Amino acid sequence: MENHRLISKIQVIQFLVAFFVTAFGIITAYYTTIAGIKLDLSQKAETVVVNQLDKRLSGIELMLNKNFLTKEEFYQFSQDLHDRLSRMEYQMTEIRKR
Repeated sequence: MENHRLISKIQVIQFLVAFFVTAFGIITAYYTTIAGIKLDLSQKAETVVVNQLDKRLSGIELMLNKNFLTKEEFYQFSQDLHDRLSRMEYQMTEIRKR
């Protein structure tokens, strides 16, 4: 009778181990599938964003080509903007020093 209980305990332990391994396998497969779907969606989203940015840049290039701004005017504008921002940054550092 003792021997019969020992065998049943071993079988129960084997069943529990097999059950947990199977359960962890199912959970791992589920999360791997979800991660793969998220990765695919993020790649598609990146493609959409890149295409939108490409369209916007093409629009800006067309505006520049229509002489809305010449390259020299655009460069001058960017330099003026950079100079203003530099002055503001300098003034902010001077204020912080006080």
